[in-house]
Amino acid sequence: MSSHDDLVKQKIESSIDHIPVPESIFAFAKELPFQVEKQQNPRLTRKPRWRKWLAVAAASIFIGISTGAYISPTFAAYIKSFFIRPELDEGLQTAAKEGFSQKTEAAVTDHGITFRIKEVMADTNRLIFTYSLENKNGKLIDPTILFEKEQWGPKQTMYFVKHANEFYITNEKGEVVSTNRTYQTNTGRMVSQSIDQVFPHDHYADLMFSLNDKALEAKQLFIHIDLNQIGTVNGQWKLKIPVNIDKSMLATKTVPIGQTYVTDDGLQITVKKLVYSPTLTSIELETSWTEEGKERLKSHPEYLLGDQMFYEPLFDIVDSNGNIVATTLPRWDIETSKREVFVYKKEFPSRQPNVVRWRYSFLPFSPKGTYTFVFRGIERTEFPNQSLTFSVEELKKQPISLRYKGNTLTIHQLRLETNKENESTGILDVETNSYLGMDFQLNDEKQHFYTINTKDSWWPTIISYDEKKMMYKIKSNVEVEGMDKIPKQLTITLKSVIVFDPSENWHVSLPASNE
Repeated sequence: MSSHDDLVKQKIESSIDHIPVPESIFAFAKELPFQVEKQQNPRLTRKPRWRKWLAVAAASIFIGISTGAYISPTFAAYIKSFFIRPELDEGLQTAAKEGFSQKTEAAVTDHGITFRIKEVMADTNRLIFTYSLENKNGKLIDPTILFEKEQWGPKQTMYFVKHANEFYITNEKGEVVSTNRTYQTNTGRMVSQSIDQVFPHDHYADLMFSLNDKALEAKQLFIHIDLNQIGTVNGQWKLKIPVNIDKSMLATKTVPIGQTYVTDDGLQITVKKLVYSPTLTSIELETSWTEEGKERLKSHPEYLLGDQMFYEPLFDIVDSNGNIVATTLPRWDIETSKREVFVYKKEFPSRQPNVVRWRYSFLPFSPKGTYTFVFRGIERTEFPNQSLTFSVEELKKQPISLRYKGNTLTIHQLRLETNKENESTGILDVETNSYLGMDFQLNDEKQHFYTINTKDSWWPTIISYDEKKMMYKIKSNVEVEGMDKIPKQLTITLKSVIVFDPSENWHVSLPASNE
């Protein structure tokens, strides 16, 4: 698979509500500045400290009750909930402290292994539950044996379901409300799963699910567990657990907005509504092309891959002082807590083929705050198919560059090295100055197309970042598979580039949740 195929696959998956597979050496640039440290395994040494703390807390409660002291519901929730841990985001912790989680002892046992759910919390945006695995002696065993683990970055561990095991969420009508995502693992295995994140802690683990728009009107949710293998043990572990969402639905407020703007390209953007829920605040947008916009697209074939287009509206949300409290832009200088937690995208291919609905969810805004939606522009993947042929002797004398709409791809050097399989491979010293990424294809004078190995390539280095232009200058060493000798001539083809098309600042006032 070429580097271009990788990026196209990422964008296609993203367009159908999939998380992009971060196999491109440049894709890290979008995630690195704001990567939330989500799925790190807490050290087991924390367990004695937790038990010690819990014992002290329990003793304090006993003394308080014996002397007639009042124990607030918030404090009671704090010492009881699995979701009040520093590695979880503030939205989850706050909702748990406010009593939105539910205890359960739902369990199923087969072949001496018990799968047990301990605690659940849900609103219209997401559902999270804590589970454990026990052997026949009641001893807790590693809950992550249900998953294949991979390291997808310095601090990002990914978990993929194994053995066709399934976890998903439905509403009372039986409709699936958990969003499904497709991944390609480092071993090449394709995995589809509804689980958004996994958080191991001591002998427990949390599974978190992002929910689609059908959850907005749900009266009840159900967790579905369907396991046929745990570790090396085959069996049947099936559960359907009802989740009461009455309290979270009462605390959820939807504020209609209905403001519309049309870009110079003819893309109509409508801010539909703002939804305040216990764990997240969401803003919903709708995009569609005007008739003039559709005509204008005919003069921009670089926007399309076949009949597919890959774009996304970008915006900030600012408070009354002009401070950014939430953003979708890949800014270097913005804290991770201001990035979106979930992005849900829904297209309407039948009755409304021109309409795309977006829902961006952020950590909860202050209910007393005054906020403004500020539209910044459109991020778009373009397909220039631009080529440059050069001799390797020429490359030894000076670097060669490809430029496209202010983005530059430069190759400094080509050399042969031995990879970890002890095979000869080419190494390209590449430098890009781009908004997010530039993907390319490489072939020699004999029309042999080389595979760009992004998985084993060395981790790129950010040299600089231009905050005004939002351009990254990045150096990387790219492995070119199958190159056992240096060719005389090479052709580099720029297959896709992620560009940012800025727009005038369109402002929309957002009502507070208590208005």
